Amino acid sequence: MKKNSISRWIILCFLCILLLSLAISAAADYFEASQSAIRESGELAKVFSEIVSNLLEHHWKLDEPADSDAAASARRTLRSLCHCFGMDVVSVYTADPETPSRTYVLSAADDPEQDRLMEELTQKTIPVEELLEEEQELLDGSREMQRHDRPGVGVSWIAPFTDSNGELRALIRMDDDITRIRHTVIRNFVTDIIPFVLVLSAGMLVLLVLVRRRIVIPIGEISDRMKLFALDSRKKPEPLNIHSDDEIGEISASFEKMTEDISAYVNNIEKLTQEKTETETQMALARRIQYGLVPERTDTAGDGWRISAMTRPAKAVGGDFYDCFQRSDGSVCAVMGDVSGKGVSAAISMAMIRTVIREKMMAGLGPAETLNRTNDQFCAQNPENLFVTALAVMLNPETGELRYANAGHTRPVLLQEEPAFLNPDSGVVLGLFEDADLQEAVLTLAPGEGILLYTDGVTEAVNTERCFFGEKRLLEAVRGFDGGEDAAETVLRVSRAVGSFCGDCEPFDDMAVLALIRSPSSDAGGDTGPCAPASAEWKSLPVSLEAFHEVRAAVTALAGNSPETRRALLACDEALTNIVNYSGARHLSYSCACRDGLLKVSLSDDGAPFDPTAADIEEREFEMLDNGGMGLNLIRQTASSLSYERKDGRNQLTLYFSL
Repeated sequence: MKKNSISRWIILCFLCILLLSLAISAAADYFEASQSAIRESGELAKVFSEIVSNLLEHHWKLDEPADSDAAASARRTLRSLCHCFGMDVVSVYTADPETPSRTYVLSAADDPEQDRLMEELTQKTIPVEELLEEEQELLDGSREMQRHDRPGVGVSWIAPFTDSNGELRALIRMDDDITRIRHTVIRNFVTDIIPFVLVLSAGMLVLLVLVRRRIVIPIGEISDRMKLFALDSRKKPEPLNIHSDDEIGEISASFEKMTEDISAYVNNIEKLTQEKTETETQMALARRIQYGLVPERTDTAGDGWRISAMTRPAKAVGGDFYDCFQRSDGSVCAVMGDVSGKGVSAAISMAMIRTVIREKMMAGLGPAETLNRTNDQFCAQNPENLFVTALAVMLNPETGELRYANAGHTRPVLLQEEPAFLNPDSGVVLGLFEDADLQEAVLTLAPGEGILLYTDGVTEAVNTERCFFGEKRLLEAVRGFDGGEDAAETVLRVSRAVGSFCGDCEPFDDMAVLALIRSPSSDAGGDTGPCAPASAEWKSLPVSLEAFHEVRAAVTALAGNSPETRRALLACDEALTNIVNYSGARHLSYSCACRDGLLKVSLSDDGAPFDPTAADIEEREFEMLDNGGMGLNLIRQTASSLSYERKDGRNQLTLYFSL
């Protein structure tokens, strides 16, 4: 929009108003002037007719011969009267409605040419089609002067000439030209309209100057400041210095207040954005440090034992932690803990507690004594008044003896054919009271049995209906535990169950899961089992999760039931699950072969193309782990190598495992 648009708009409005006023005024003035001119003409015609009537009555005779001196004198007199009264033509005549006709007694005109024509009509009878209505009116007895309008020509006045008895003897017709009426109208228009136009124009110019000074110029300044402010909203513009006590002044004040608020807001946003970026950077660093202490995923094994654990913080960093290690005496230790609160403070306390517990258990202390001494040390150094629940276990793989102590933590699950909760003395959480006096419990794990440790983020996970996952669902998740099952498979079953239960709900608490399993006696010494040669014959499978049972049986028959074989089967299970759930395949087949300690498993399907060797593994929230991200990571970590090709409309994935 141009700066002068308001001025042009005002000028256009003024011109429209002026033209409309002129049109209305001209029409009204023309009408009034016309009526005034006609009235003036009628008054002159009345006087004219009275003079002519007086001359006819006392000096002229109606039957005077046309060539007589009296008739010539009468015509000269009429001609002079036409000139004096501004009439074009005057005629004295009689009218016969029977014929109809007019007989002219005397006629004269102001114009010489027309006067000669009128002279020829003297004492002549001229027939007509019909008499005028005004003439008929006079013949019928009216004695008022009549007006006959001649459109585009002028107006005629017809007056009666009567004798002393009131008898009509002749008609006197006086023709007035319209030119004189037009001149009168123009004269009145000029004298009336021009002053009005001048006064209106002068007033409009004054108004335009005031509008430009009080409105247009201030608005232009505000517009320029807005453009400058739009280029750099961080800088507050200079004051406008508009101090008028009207709407423009209010707009100026509102603009200055608005720019001040926006500048402050933009500066605050930039500051907050910078702080947020720095905070996110620090949190990412803290998360990497925490994952250095507590890995997101841990899978380890030794002679007679297997451990798998995972954690998922609700925020960038969290307070849930686990630890697992083997002491020099061969015993295996595992710790699960949960620091109250979330975020950085919980993460710092978690790192300290985890370090102290590991240090004391590595020094040879048992679970209960470790937790008691950790509690004393934590109570002495707990400025944030946090508290920690913890469960420490120690397994002798040879005898199966499991010693454990609980400091207010969730009940562990005994992993066996029919899983069940253990009910140790819950004890007091760490950090509340000194001299917690935590007690130790002992049980013996048979070969193939284990223990599941977890935080309350598992049992207290909620779904869209705000229901808790609960202990009952946890037992269902690990029901059917097989002594030959890998610890990673047990942890994965729990994580999948929680993720499927929560759906799209965002987790509100940290979560950690750890499974410690005493190996069956058959593989306690780490035997890899037989690896008989086998041909890679392709076999069809139903497109369902139940198909894994056939794959498992075939692989076990080839490679035996060693820990390495079970880890390979866990990866195969993940690959098969992804195909069934996400590829849309209608046909599925597999083949497996084992030679010289190398297990090869191939899966072929006609589903959507997907290359797991090229897919990027993104960090995912816990509830998204069952969508394939965690399984793909597990496959890559477990397999020695893997290959993929798309051929004849089918995906073929081949996994290689070193046994």
